[in-house]
This record gives sequence, C-alpha cells and structure tokens, in this order.
Amino acid sequence: MHIAMASDHAGRPFMDPLAEVARSLGHEVHFVGPLTGDSVDYPLAAEALCKEIGSGRAERGILLCGSGAGVTVAANKMPLIRASSTENIYTAHQMVEHDAVNVITLGARTLGVEPAKEIVAAYLKAEFTGEERHRRRLGEVLRIAREQHMNPMYDLHETGQRIWLDYIRRDILDNGTLARYIEELSVTGLTSNPSIFDKAIADTDLYDAEIRSLRASGVTDREDIFFTLAIQDLKRAASLFKTIWDVSGHTDGCCSLEVSPLLANDTETTIQQGDALFKRADSPNLMIKVPGTPEGAPAIEELIARGININVTLLFSEAQYRRAAEAYIQGLERRAEAGEPLDNFSVASVFVSRWDKAAMDDLPDNLKDKLGVAASVQCYRAFHEIFSGPRWEALAAKGANPQKLLFASTSTKDPSLPDTFYVAALAADGTVNTIPEKTLLAFADHGEVTGVLSEADMKAADETIAQCKAAGLDVDALGERLQIEGRDAFNKSWGDLMDAIDEKSQDLQSA
Repeated sequence: MHIAMASDHAGRPFMDPLAEVARSLGHEVHFVGPLTGDSVDYPLAAEALCKEIGSGRAERGILLCGSGAGVTVAANKMPLIRASSTENIYTAHQMVEHDAVNVITLGARTLGVEPAKEIVAAYLKAEFTGEERHRRRLGEVLRIAREQHMNPMYDLHETGQRIWLDYIRRDILDNGTLARYIEELSVTGLTSNPSIFDKAIADTDLYDAEIRSLRASGVTDREDIFFTLAIQDLKRAASLFKTIWDVSGHTDGCCSLEVSPLLANDTETTIQQGDALFKRADSPNLMIKVPGTPEGAPAIEELIARGININVTLLFSEAQYRRAAEAYIQGLERRAEAGEPLDNFSVASVFVSRWDKAAMDDLPDNLKDKLGVAASVQCYRAFHEIFSGPRWEALAAKGANPQKLLFASTSTKDPSLPDTFYVAALAADGTVNTIPEKTLLAFADHGEVTGVLSEADMKAADETIAQCKAAGLDVDALGERLQIEGRDAFNKSWGDLMDAIDEKSQDLQSA
C-alpha cells in the first residue's frame, strides 16, 4: 500500500519510527504537510494527508498530534475519510476489519513510541472483512454521508440505480474533484474510453512529464505508454471506490479500462490483452471493457471464465445485449463446473443517444428522440427475463451476481431536448447509468426523478419500435450499423490517441 503520514509539531518525533514500521511491512511511505517549524496547526497536517487519500495517491494514512483528538476532528471533515483514534491494538485492527477506517490518528503525548509502533502494525496488517453485518453497517454510514448532500443525484441513487462517471482526467484526481463527486453527487463508479483519454492527453499537459519519463526509460511502444498512463489513473480512481466495491458485495464501485478497439473483431488477441491488462492493473474493482461484437462474445465468455471483471461495451439492440448476457452466463457456468468462485462481476453497456442522432432524418417529428429510450427499455425487460428462472437461479445459489445493465451515451445530443433527458427517462432499479461530467453536473443542478421504468414503459417501448418500423426505418439494421460505426469511431479515437502520444513525445524531445 501507499501510506501517507502527517503530523503537527507535537507528533513529529513519532514520524520516523512509525514510518519504519510501515516500510518493514512492505508499504511505501511518504510524508506530507508542514514538516518543519516550531508550531504547526493540526488542521493543516490533517488536510494535507487527507488530500493524498482523496486523490488516490495514498490508500491509508497515519496522522499524529499531541492527543490524537484534533487531527481526528479535522480529518473527518474531508471527503471519503474515515478517521479514528486509538490507544490499543484491538481497536487498531478492528477499526479496519469492521469499519474500513483509512486514517489512524495517534497522540504522541498519550502514547509511548513502542506502543504506537505495535498499534500501527496492527492497523496496517488489518483488512476489511466483508462480512454481511459489517457491509450493511458501513453501507449505512455511506448513506448518512450522501444524505448530507441532498440533491437530484441522491434522489436518482435512491431509485436503486447506480451512477458512474463517464470521464477521467488526472486533474480530477489530483484536485479532489472525483472524491467530491463520490461524496456529494452519489457517484459510485467510473468508465473510460479511447475518446476520453485522447482528449485528456492531447488537450492538456497533465501527462507530459510521465510521457517524457517513459520515453527516457526506453519505453517506445505507443500502446504501452498509453496503458501505463491509463492504469496509473484508473488504479488511483479504483482506490477511491474500493469501499463501495466492498460494501456492495462486489457489484458496484468499479472503474473500466478498454482493450484496444482495433481488436473488436479479433477474439484471441482480445482475450490475451484483456487478461494481461487485468493482471497488470492488479485492482480487484477494475473492469476490462470488451466490445460486444460477434467476435467479442467468445472473448467475453473466456475472460469471465478466467475470473476477470468485464464491461461489455458498444451494445445497441436487444439482440446484441442478449448475446453479451449469454456470454456472461456461459462464462460463469464454466467457472461453476471447474469449482471456481463466482465472484467476478460484469456490466453490459447499452448506448442510448446514438440511436436518436442516427435516426433524426429518417423519422417523422412525433417519433424523433424516442428510439434510444425505447431500445434501451427493451434491453431492460430482457435483463429481467435473462436473470431469472432455473438456469440463472442455479448460478445465483452458488454466489453469482447478475450482469448489470448499464445505460451509456446518456448525454443529450439534440439541443431541443432538456440536457438531462436520457438520465431522467431511464431511472431503473438494479441498473447503472454512466454519465458524462457535464450531464452529471446538470442533473445535480436541475434534474428531476419523475419515476422508474415500469411495465407501462416496456409496452410503450414496443409501440415506439413498431411505429418506427412502420415509418420505414429498419431498426434491426440500424442497430447493427450503430455497432459498426461505434467501433469505427473508437478506432479513430484510438488512432488520434496514438498520434497525440507521438506528438507529445516529439515536442518534449525537441524541448
């Protein structure tokens, strides 16, 4: 683990001895906050340490002052922090095992150095147990925190839908923005894609130093450079969602990394790269994104059978969604037959708004901007059908979780529609909506949850699809076309991303 340490002036004599304990257990330690001066206000030390955890740079913290009380009070005002003080070994491990405490606070004037070293060792050796009673109680703690920021995103979370951010860039980690979104806007996961990383790397200087360092160390392969940068960001993000992952029983709190979109029609290489990336990231709540193409389906099955978390992407129609769900179930059945635990997780990402953009000129006014929601609602009904009945119940009895339906591409493309249109229309229990940052902030500001998907919505979806077909639109063919166009769009973004890395490298070398 990465351990951050900070102290006011009173706790400073304990810093080096406790750091040595952490290092002896195999952890990396770095000191933050004011390190000199006759007097250091404890809130400054607490804030510096908690920012390290809130940015994902550190997973746990050791915080010191005279009594341990002041820094505890200050730390618990920061997003995603659960700080507790103790003077005994039992509480030092129990606070992690039961309560997932991520900052231990100690009083240098109430403890000797040797007892403090034993306490820190117990704290760092402990892990959250994941027992149902502890998950339930910690879930209630997270609920209390969300309730302090009542807004439309909280209302959406309360429908049973989980909100993931469809965006990542290193600065939202560094400045604590992602931590605030988790704390204040009920965000419980994150997705990425080549387009997002292309903009992040090409349009900012946030990655320049790292690209220079990688090139200088002899890393010249563009894909390797990209995956190094992406995994660094996503591992940090995943650490921020780790408590949600634990509390949810490994059905939420995930971050997604996509295999090269150039592999969308290459089963074997998708399997190889997906497996390698999952192992390289080494984060339990990381998901590997695999396109749900015909060639992607057997890769999804194989990767699930290997125990890898999978986000199936680029799904549009019910037929494509069913293919992805079948691959997931077959992968789990193979694990069950092999006696392996069924504890890996998957989501199936159905793209919404691209339907309406593509059909805009082919439908009469009364059907415009209705096809995306209708196609998604049909997938939602299929989700309920697939994950019920004897076949699924046999897997569920062995610990399997349903592959959650995820609504993607939910930003509004038509300027005549409300900017929260697709988010409001697709609130549904047991699903995920991955939302771009702009749409997330819009819904938090003025969105409204008017209800959840129902049988009436499913009937209306069928009627909409039938009307679109009657109007001359080949809906099935459009779904297939959208998947191909989506693949090609990601291929272009991937090419642009590789070019951006080349350009950055050349610019940095010439500089």
